[in-house]
Amino acid sequence: VQNPSFEAPLLSPGTYITSAAPMGWQPYGAIDNGSRSVGALNPSSTQLYLDPAPDGRNVGVVFLLDRVGDPSYFANSAAGLQQTLTAVLAPSSEYTLTVAVGNIRTDGSPQHPFDFNGFPNYRIDLLAGGQVLASDTNALMPGEGHFLQSTVKYTTGSQHPQLGLPLGIRLLNLNSAVGTEVNFDNVRLQRSAR
Repeated sequence: VQNPSFEAPLLSPGTYITSAAPMGWQPYGAIDNGSRSVGALNPSSTQLYLDPAPDGRNVGVVFLLDRVGDPSYFANSAAGLQQTLTAVLAPSSEYTLTVAVGNIRTDGSPQHPFDFNGFPNYRIDLLAGGQVLASDTNALMPGEGHFLQSTVKYTTGSQHPQLGLPLGIRLLNLNSAVGTEVNFDNVRLQRSAR
């Protein structure tokens, strides 16, 4: 996984960038780099998280505000970050995808003027050849200002329609409940022979 903890770009404590996807990642879904944007955040020196970033300094950002000024409005229009890997789906293998999922909280500072209360739900997909193999669809509910670790597992047999096709990872804000932002960190994919 390229840039698995969103450490590029290098960000100063308390700053963020939402004008482009972090290095190695691509936007997925309707992203306008304004009210619907992806990027990275360095939450250190802020009250946005009670937990430190799970790995390194930065976390990935998927910010979806479909009606500016109204965080209670949601449009069920999921969007997020995705990455196609150089590794391909192998036969007789078990894949374990782990991702830290964060629920950012409102800190009341002028530097972070948005109401982050609530959690808009998330989904984490493991893909091969663009086809979803397995997902975590909102199995976790991290408290405000906390991270929890999601685990997605998938096992192949000796035959599979996507064997030899590139693996992929997709991190989504489902935008299906009150809240505007989901953060992700420490994205890891491991393979073991079966």
